[in-house]
Amino acid sequence: EKRDSTLTPSAEKRRVASVESLFSPLVVMSGLVVSFAHGSNDVSNAAGPLSVIVGFATYPATRNLDDIPRPYWTNALAAIGFVAGIMVMGGRTIRLVGCKLAKQTKIKAFATQFGAACTILVCSVLRQTVSTSHVLVGAVVGASLADNHWGTSSEPVDFKVLLKIVIGWVVTIPIAGGIAYVCFYAVNIASGQW
Repeated sequence: EKRDSTLTPSAEKRRVASVESLFSPLVVMSGLVVSFAHGSNDVSNAAGPLSVIVGFATYPATRNLDDIPRPYWTNALAAIGFVAGIMVMGGRTIRLVGCKLAKQTKIKAFATQFGAACTILVCSVLRQTVSTSHVLVGAVVGASLADNHWGTSSEPVDFKVLLKIVIGWVVTIPIAGGIAYVCFYAVNIASGQW
């Protein structure tokens, strides 16, 4: 619903602030759900290869991946790495997505996190590997476009920032693949496997 044009600008600000204040606990709760969803998908992606390596090293006679018990400590190690990465290097990404791509309000933050969490959890249940970062960026854009259309915001999505993010996604897939290819080749040459 568009803002009431009969309200004075200061009355409109007070109305928006009172509604925004209701969303503080919801933002915290939805943030926890996004973290849970992130762990169910991205952190598991990081722990998966390590679990397989440890499993085959522990049970070398096993040929079938499904017969290998997964060591749970690999999930804990991946979670520790995830948190350390956020603490050390996450600030730049948080500012990029939370401020530069589209300025967040409590209502938009809640909508973003709720939309992202639902998407990630459904994908996890369906055993689909998704990038939580991609999902969150899509949710930020969706909530911001909705706010620009129906809400009180006049701050648009910065499509130049969005384009840089998308280019980064497209470019990093072949770069990561190329580095992994060279690394695999070098390790096999150095170890005498080939």
